[in-house]
Amino acid sequence: MKSLSIEDLIYMAIAYKATNVNAIATAIGMSRQNLHRKIASNTLRKEEICKIGKALGAKYVSYFSFPGGVTIGDKTTAKKKRV
Repeated sequence: MKSLSIEDLIYMAIAYKATNVNAIATAIGMSRQNLHRKIASNTLRKEEICKIGKALGAKYVSYFSFPGGVTIGDKTTAKKKRV
């Protein structure tokens, strides 16, 4: 099974919220053309993806999760499990 690309996820989230790219671009302070280009070329920065999530009323989360409770990524730092 092929995993979904960021482009797929963004367009699915936009459809779920029954909005459009123009509204999201306006909400994050970007032109529609620039947002379309960045999505299509997969050049969105993580911060931009998080802004898109916020504009959609959602939270975009990406992180690494290791056994033992260590997570590295979005709004976290490496946390060592206390023994």
